[in-house]
Amino acid sequence: MARNWGLLRRFRLIAVPGAASIAGVPTNREAVLREELAPIFAALRAAEQNANDVVARASAEGDARRAHATREAEQILEEARDHEAGERVAAADSLTSSARSDASAIRASANEEDQRIARLAAKRVPALVSELVAAVMSTGSSAEETK
Repeated sequence: MARNWGLLRRFRLIAVPGAASIAGVPTNREAVLREELAPIFAALRAAEQNANDVVARASAEGDARRAHATREAEQILEEARDHEAGERVAAADSLTSSARSDASAIRASANEEDQRIARLAAKRVPALVSELVAAVMSTGSSAEETK
């Protein structure tokens, strides 16, 4: 209630009926207003300082996090470079192994095809030889007749 009374008192001095006198009118109205608003401005300055402090701490923390992330990324890149040669060798070994496996499968398939052709040839050759011998024999006998 003291606050309200002080506010009302200020207006009472100005609103006194009659002619203004030295005692009834504040001599320096700006000083009175400054005095009245001083606690509010002090609180605002404190809030502003607090906000500045928060921004400064946040900026410092952001810089620290950025630096940490940069160091971490550099470490990951360094580890990747260290493992690169080994990974290349492992990939080459895997491809070589796969190629050898494929080559073995192709060789086995070729051997099976070779055996199939050899079996087929073994079945057909005697008949073809007999046919050829018969053709040669028939040609040979007609050649002797013409002489």
